[in-house]
Amino acid sequence: MTAPLIRSATKRQFLIQLGLDPHDDRTSQTYWLLKDEAIRAYEAQLQGRRDLLRPEYANQDPPYAAAHFTAAAFSHVVRLIYSTATPATRAYYNRGRTTQGDNWVISWMLYHVCRYRDGRNIRARSREFHADDDLDDSTGSGSSSTSSMTHTAGTFYDAARNVNRR
Repeated sequence: MTAPLIRSATKRQFLIQLGLDPHDDRTSQTYWLLKDEAIRAYEAQLQGRRDLLRPEYANQDPPYAAAHFTAAAFSHVVRLIYSTATPATRAYYNRGRTTQGDNWVISWMLYHVCRYRDGRNIRARSREFHADDDLDDSTGSGSSSTSSMTHTAGTFYDAARNVNRR
């Protein structure tokens, strides 16, 4: 097991936390295997599912942010991803288990799958979904102060906190 990483951390931070080299082609292949499982689970279990939303988002139109789903719904999908994982991805998921029974590796990936489908994320909207995962770490240093924020007309959407701010 490795220490948990917050879901809003950058891709670079995620890879380093897993002990992977962000510049290695094998890392890219591993990342896409993990991401593919999260995308498939999102599409099958969460996409467009208004019944899985927290009450305060019950009338929200899709696409939904990760924070819109109930903790139980999100956790269910995390467990589902783990239970159907391939041997190649399960090894990385095993590093993400916590003493509380959560899995920060899967949670991070599922959060980012939701994030890139969240219509308020203008940077992601301007490109094909997931074509460039480095949107959340455009500096390459992992220290971008706006890594989880999207700016629009005097306001910005803070994805980590799921709020619009001025």
